[in-house]
Amino acid sequence: MTAVHSSHLVLGGARSGKSRHAVELAARHGGRVAFLATARALDADMAARIARHQAERPARWTTLE
Repeated sequence: MTAVHSSHLVLGGARSGKSRHAVELAARHGGRVAFLATARALDADMAARIARHQAERPARWTTLE
């Protein structure tokens, strides 16, 4: 069997739904997922958003932050 690999780069403005879209894409994939999260918590609001996003990702995914 031949392995098929794919990558998706999701770009957009602040609060544009990038994370939600990326999580939906990865969830539909159904296979192994490596998720690259690049935001930094520069204030309390961003820290809360990052925590929410972390909680939304399945534990079985590899996440690089």
